[in-house]
Amino acid sequence: MERKTFYRILLVVVIILTVIYTLGIMGLVPFQWSYYITIFMIVLFLALRIGRRASGQ
Repeated sequence: MERKTFYRILLVVVIILTVIYTLGIMGLVPFQWSYYITIFMIVLFLALRIGRRASGQ
C-alpha cells in the first residue's frame, strides 16, 4: 500500500477514535474505551515516529 493512501486511511481511523474518545469523556460510552483509545494513540504515535526515523526522513 502506498504511504499516502495508508496515511489517509489512518487519518479516518484517528478521527473516528477521537469522536469515540470524546463521547467517553462526556459519559455517553464507557470511559474504559477512552482509556484504551489513549493507549492506542500513544503507541501509534511512537510507531510512526520510529518508522519515520528508520526510513531516514
